Amino acid sequence: MEADKPQILDLELLEARIVAKMLSLRVSTVYAAVKAGKLPHVVLWAGRKRPLIRFRRADIEAFVRDRAFVPTKRS
Repeated sequence: MEADKPQILDLELLEARIVAKMLSLRVSTVYAAVKAGKLPHVVLWAGRKRPLIRFRRADIEAFVRDRAFVPTKRS
């Protein structure tokens, strides 16, 4: 039944600097969004100074897709 389990290790994890580039933001803005709970992320482990955070590409793409504005045509 191994085929039924999700393949969590097949994920592409991104660093904050890559996410910042994808979203045309500063890295500090990405971290602020994480702190505010607005940007999906993965905490790999909590360090002494700060946690090690990565972002799943699929989560970031869904985040953008869910917020996309598609204007409707007026007749």
